[in-house]
Amino acid sequence: MKRIAVVGSGISGLATAWYLQEQGHRVEIYESQDRFGGVIDTLDPRETPYLVECGADNFATLLPDAWELVKQMGLESEFIHPNKDYRIAQVVHRGRLVPIPNGFSLMQPTRIGPILSTPILSLSGKLRVLREYYVPKRESSQDESVESFAVRRLGRECFERLIEPIVGGIFTAQADKLSMQAAMPQFVRMEREHGSLIRAAFAKRREASAENRSAREASGARYDQFTAPKLGMKWWLGQIAKPLGDRLHLNHRVDRIGRVEMGGWSVRVTQTKDATTRQEHFDGICLAVPSYIASGLLRGVDRELADGLGSIEYASSAIAVMAVRRDEIRPDALCFGAIAPSSEKRNCLAISLTSEKYPGRSPSDTVVMRAFMGGAVRPELMELGDDRLLELAFREVAELFGVRSRPTYERLIRWERAMPQYHVGHVERVKRIRELSAKLPGFGLVGNAYDGVGIPQCIRGARLAAAAF
Repeated sequence: MKRIAVVGSGISGLATAWYLQEQGHRVEIYESQDRFGGVIDTLDPRETPYLVECGADNFATLLPDAWELVKQMGLESEFIHPNKDYRIAQVVHRGRLVPIPNGFSLMQPTRIGPILSTPILSLSGKLRVLREYYVPKRESSQDESVESFAVRRLGRECFERLIEPIVGGIFTAQADKLSMQAAMPQFVRMEREHGSLIRAAFAKRREASAENRSAREASGARYDQFTAPKLGMKWWLGQIAKPLGDRLHLNHRVDRIGRVEMGGWSVRVTQTKDATTRQEHFDGICLAVPSYIASGLLRGVDRELADGLGSIEYASSAIAVMAVRRDEIRPDALCFGAIAPSSEKRNCLAISLTSEKYPGRSPSDTVVMRAFMGGAVRPELMELGDDRLLELAFREVAELFGVRSRPTYERLIRWERAMPQYHVGHVERVKRIRELSAKLPGFGLVGNAYDGVGIPQCIRGARLAAAAF
């Protein structure tokens, strides 16, 4: 049995600790804040009658890692799937909400009919999408941006009106900088293996699997591939943290780490409430913090590794939460969520009708919306005050959804430097980081800065990191 320190108690850190304990190790986890969860949190139910998520409100099961952890914990019955009603996503087009064509999954057209009938694309734009079937595949294996890939394969109009807002809503990133290999590698493989995204869809259709039926029916996202805990994401993280007991140390900041000559790691910990400091010794350490924090901790251990970690950029964002009257929402506007292209010059990247996605999130006469703002797409908005951002968000909700009355509840949630930006070259950058970190005995790196921002990718990284100790 080894004694291992985990620094950071987001989903990556908690999952790493869970797997390490399953392997029989003794784990101490240190968190500088007064709560665990990182960028995942659920508002206190004593504060509001609504179940409001401050970050991710579900996860995909298409990648199995998160759901496998749920099953290992024996919690399957505590998770629910999205509602059947209003299971569509919409995009702002010429100032109005228009459904994303059925079968358009992220950037892959899997059905021709909806593409031909959508008002979002002009006739020339539709014909350009269909011509994707004949566009030669790219021979180079070098990384390219999402914008470059999408325009090359599907045309500028489809990119600007559909793909760019989808990407902005998911990654809060600029598509001209976002790495295709890091963010959407499945489409790179489709082009390489089938020569075309449409050809790949035809090949998959012949398999007639549940996964492929999901893609053909998708309106922007495969909603039947998502799940969420009934009681909120914080409840689930609490279940992961529960076995740690008093070895989960909140309000404890790790100031310095270093290697010990006789083996292992020294860790200097400060209790943030009274500023008391102590030195601990561990057989191993895993950093589950943003890469810029990991960079600072590793500066005296491996400068090249620290520089690599520090080169990953982050964006800040805000979520405006609003509870509005259901009877004021136009019937045609009810959906799971809406996104906005940059050309529409909107302040909200996306608006999620979170209470429509999962049952039990709000009273039946109320719809809870979350408007996502800022990110790398609109960083200047983060300079505005909370009241101003709430006002801008409500104006767009009123205009797009028909709401007239002020929200019965509203709150702004800010996330400072919380979203890593997977710029072109990210895969190679992370490969070098992994090579350098592998040279440090008893050391691990986990988090959303490396191999995927989604919860399943974070848990996969945690499982692999734990297995290496």
